[in-house]
Amino acid sequence: MANMIPSECDLTRRPMSERIVFDAIKKNLPDEWYVFHSFDYVTRDLNRKRWDGEIDFLLYHPEKGMLVIEVKGGAISYRSGQWYQEDRPIEPVEQAKHNKYAVMRLLQDSLHRSIPLKFAHCVCFPSCGVEEVWPAEAQEIVLTGPGLPYIGDFASKVLEDTPLPANLQGSISAEEVLQVLSPVFEYGKKLSERIGIEEKQFFLFTEQQCAILDALENFPRLQVRGCAGSGKTVMAVKKAERLAAQGMNVLLLCFNQLLAEHLRKEVKGHPSIKAAAFFEFCIELLKISEDQVGKYRSNPRLYSEVLPNLMREFLRRTCFCYDAIVVDEGQDFTPEAWNVISMLVGEGSPFYIFYDPDQNIFTRELKLPDFGIPPVQLTKNCRNTKKIFEALKPYQSTASAILETAPEGADVHILHGDGRRLLEQELERLTMTEQIPLQDIVILGGHSLEHTSIGANPDVGRFHIVNRTAKIGAMEIAYFTYMKYKGCESKVVILLDVDEADERWSNRNGIYTAMSRAVHQLVIIRK
Repeated sequence: MANMIPSECDLTRRPMSERIVFDAIKKNLPDEWYVFHSFDYVTRDLNRKRWDGEIDFLLYHPEKGMLVIEVKGGAISYRSGQWYQEDRPIEPVEQAKHNKYAVMRLLQDSLHRSIPLKFAHCVCFPSCGVEEVWPAEAQEIVLTGPGLPYIGDFASKVLEDTPLPANLQGSISAEEVLQVLSPVFEYGKKLSERIGIEEKQFFLFTEQQCAILDALENFPRLQVRGCAGSGKTVMAVKKAERLAAQGMNVLLLCFNQLLAEHLRKEVKGHPSIKAAAFFEFCIELLKISEDQVGKYRSNPRLYSEVLPNLMREFLRRTCFCYDAIVVDEGQDFTPEAWNVISMLVGEGSPFYIFYDPDQNIFTRELKLPDFGIPPVQLTKNCRNTKKIFEALKPYQSTASAILETAPEGADVHILHGDGRRLLEQELERLTMTEQIPLQDIVILGGHSLEHTSIGANPDVGRFHIVNRTAKIGAMEIAYFTYMKYKGCESKVVILLDVDEADERWSNRNGIYTAMSRAVHQLVIIRK
């Protein structure tokens, strides 16, 4: 695979034509090629006047030379000596040639000598077919859509047909060329910069996934089964908002407190949506005081029997209900809880459940309400990078896929040894080298903080580990058990003290749930 700089194409800024070419180059060029995309340069023309420009793609091979590619999408035509793109006059060949000489001057001015390297130019029309007839200036240097899988052969042939400038002495190393070109393209190398690009891509992917909701409008009651990263939570929020827009009072439920906090933030502009964790909602509705809750907690059946029984009695007595219910992370609920939730909505009223059986870590029996139709399946991961997705696959029981255009992402880091020492080492790398903000990092474990390798001293080097997300202070990083954090996500996740001999980590669903919380970078520290 070619060395792409930057490593991902910014889907929010670049046209579809460039995205198509980017993917083709990344997939089909071997790793000895360096490819600079959207190359911005500043040089001087022959009169020493400032010359700014942008090159769509700059391909560099240490032995074959350098190729400038100008990409034009849509319908391309040539009439009476003039190129047209969708009937707008363009000069693609002249532009490519102009940029080629600009790169030559950039290297010559930077290295203070002539460059013994082949420089060539070409144009790419990804929307055009192979049968087009091109003018003389474009013969042998036009790449069209059907030729993209063979771009390696095409680039090599163009450079092979390009003569090396005469009277050039000496040689030039790849290191010299890359030292000149790389500073122009420093953005996108650090993880923090790649995350910025990847976040925009994930937003687009999730929005596309949510289009499924349009097709489900005719089903007032539905189960939506989706793998981790398939956009279930986003879809649950959007479904709740759509129901509220129809004038309904909506209950948006989940199991975890942290996820409930996130849901409340998402729907804060919708007063007719009540977002809550189920048992928190029960305690509030029943008006149970904190003192009473404290007394109840000594009863091991508080959540399995006591609260459900109290809720059933209350609902039978009051007939309290909502117009619609949307449940996220439905696999977390027991049959007793479902019995209560079903009483909170009228017969036949809208009722939607989003769930993932592979993240079932709380209940032994997954038994959802029967709506009389099979669940809708979401099998496309639109939140994790390809590297994280591949790491998740061995722990999934159901088939899933990732979008072809998903970002490759950073390698999953797997470390063995002293957890405390390795944690400090990774935190230093992430914050100093990769420039990741502390609030974008979460540490997850299988046990409470004091029962991990962090122990009783929460100071790890210059970092202070805390059990909260709100009001994170200077040098503080949040720690949670993966059970408490399920349903949530973080740009960077560090799994601490992973040990298959520990029952908390030996459960396939548990480690799958923990790993899938990472969006861009996953670090696994094993004992």
